[in-house]
Amino acid sequence: MTDLLAPLSQKQKLLLRTMADPYLKSGRWPTWHFVRETMTRERLDADELIQSLPRVGPPPGQGTSYGLTWYNPPYYIQDDHRLGLNIAAAHHISDLIPVMVHPFLNVLRELVQMQRELPLSPDEVVRAKYTPVTIRGALPSISDLFMARLPDILDHEPATWGGSKWVGQDGAWTRELGRDISRYDDLLGLTSYVRRVTELMPEPANTVVQAARNGPVQHVHFPAPVVIRDLPRSVTGFNSDLEVAPAPESQVPPAPPAPVYVDESLIKELEDEQGTTQWDLGKLIQLIRELNSNFAVENPYASLALLRAILDHVPPVLGMPDFKQAASNYKWGQTDGGYARMLRDARALGDDALHRQIGRKPDLLSMDDVPSRRWLVKILRHVIDAL
Repeated sequence: MTDLLAPLSQKQKLLLRTMADPYLKSGRWPTWHFVRETMTRERLDADELIQSLPRVGPPPGQGTSYGLTWYNPPYYIQDDHRLGLNIAAAHHISDLIPVMVHPFLNVLRELVQMQRELPLSPDEVVRAKYTPVTIRGALPSISDLFMARLPDILDHEPATWGGSKWVGQDGAWTRELGRDISRYDDLLGLTSYVRRVTELMPEPANTVVQAARNGPVQHVHFPAPVVIRDLPRSVTGFNSDLEVAPAPESQVPPAPPAPVYVDESLIKELEDEQGTTQWDLGKLIQLIRELNSNFAVENPYASLALLRAILDHVPPVLGMPDFKQAASNYKWGQTDGGYARMLRDARALGDDALHRQIGRKPDLLSMDDVPSRRWLVKILRHVIDAL
């Protein structure tokens, strides 16, 4: 199965960045002419790159698929078309998370709740409708800018496909909830949303190419193999679980390595410095190892708390009283200084993890809220250089 979360090539990332930057600045996606010409100046083919991006769902021409962009092959993209990025693209362009992902998931949670609370009738079809007024009533703090962007997002995310929609002469819109919206319940963040989309999209067909003796090559499509997944026991008591004999040990693929926040090689450098510096690095090394452990098992609260502890621990090595002063005054260089300031500004996430008191509504942090590992790695590199 295609993995929308798998790492992209630098060329593919450049394409997404070229599309995202104008949107982040102005709220409008760029024309394809702008994207094509920008990539051409980098000696790259935008049309080829967009077709190379991962997608899930039916093959080209057999239905609507879902990927990192709005592009649905095999259609040609005109110069004046404006193609946008989907929610899944924010996994690769993290700048989109606060402006797209967080507000969309908040809206999605409210829509799921609306569907679950809809009164049902045994005698008539009842469908929930929602409008911008409905959303603002449920989420009073939602921004005008995101509300202006929301219709495009709703059109391109599988979670909000289905159901009719109407747009009045004044531009006000009304939409029906699709019946599959409830299948997007209990999502913790961006990663779980993308995985849910992937699970629910129809499997692509397998294509076998047959050479005709006296004619052109024909593509014959066969249904994809049926995949039996573990499904929860339904309210009727039916359970779709099937007993399957375990695969022989020799056929079981090795487990993928656990993700790490700080590479072991950098931790080894700190351990090598332990006996040659005036600073005691034992606590720093332990904090990093605990951060890696909690990051690997996706514990967002522990990860954010440990990240904050590390940032509060290292400023004396840099000659600074605290990390706020270090972010503003240490000679990082332009790029690393930007990383330091973003970590400084992300301190509020640590406050949220440690100090937010219990409320009456769910308000969970997720692994998508943990800052980029690259930011901390660059800070630690400066710490090692300063030892």
